Amino acid sequence: MLLVLPMIFRVTFGFAGAGVGWSETHAMIAAATDPGLLVPTVSDIASKRAQMLGTEFSVVAIRIARYADNAGARARGVKLVKQTWVNTSTQLNLNAEPAQVALMVRGDSLASPLNPQFDANENQTFLGGPIDICVDNAGKVFQNKGGLGAAFASWRSAMLTAGMGWLASQTILDVPITTITQNTNGTVQFASANALLPTLTQGQTYKARIRRVNGGNSPLNGEILLTCDDNEFLTSYEIIGIALTQTGGRIRFYKQVAPFVQYGDLILSDFAGNHKRGRPFGSKPGRARKRVRG
Repeated sequence: MLLVLPMIFRVTFGFAGAGVGWSETHAMIAAATDPGLLVPTVSDIASKRAQMLGTEFSVVAIRIARYADNAGARARGVKLVKQTWVNTSTQLNLNAEPAQVALMVRGDSLASPLNPQFDANENQTFLGGPIDICVDNAGKVFQNKGGLGAAFASWRSAMLTAGMGWLASQTILDVPITTITQNTNGTVQFASANALLPTLTQGQTYKARIRRVNGGNSPLNGEILLTCDDNEFLTSYEIIGIALTQTGGRIRFYKQVAPFVQYGDLILSDFAGNHKRGRPFGSKPGRARKRVRG
């Protein structure tokens, strides 16, 4: 008998309606290698999620992407499901709250012997497009209106049964910066005060976050891709425009493949939050932004 080891997937639910849309992404662990095998499970979750939506909105697609195997090696493979799931309530007056309003859900982590460092972690999920009568002007949520309480309980049960969760960032190195130099080709070189090897591998590119350069006011701060040149120096993958002298700061490096944390519970907050909406899911993007910062 062939033993199939667990695979980690990223599952994105796409929403559209009233000229706007958004997406909600969760991670999922399953004993499958083909993302297509997960379609029945995630379709059921999409159907239950739609019952918390106002009549203007619907789930219009699900993207299931393989992320990594259980050993932490990256995996590829995507399945796109184009289908529409709507709130089946016959009350056509259940309109959605205005833009920017979202139900807030706290996800508690399930204890894991593989990643015990995340056992006390919490995840915050934004569920956009709630029914108007479920939220008052102060943002208070009423689970006893619009069938919200029952719909949330059904979605929560499906999510927990399916083994849904999130991907947690794990720091592998945090170093202070000694000097910052602009290269002739526009990339930026950073000198580290601490040794980079053997934690990093020479010649490999890493995802990192820079903070507190120039007291927090610098185009260098934020997420960045850095290549490890040697035991001391790193070079940015991007061209970054810097006009002033850049000093201070730290660089934090993250594990290439983020560990999976499974939901132990999902708890609906008593108050709604803000949720930015963009184009309807699946619509063509506008002109691409320039990558150069500064």
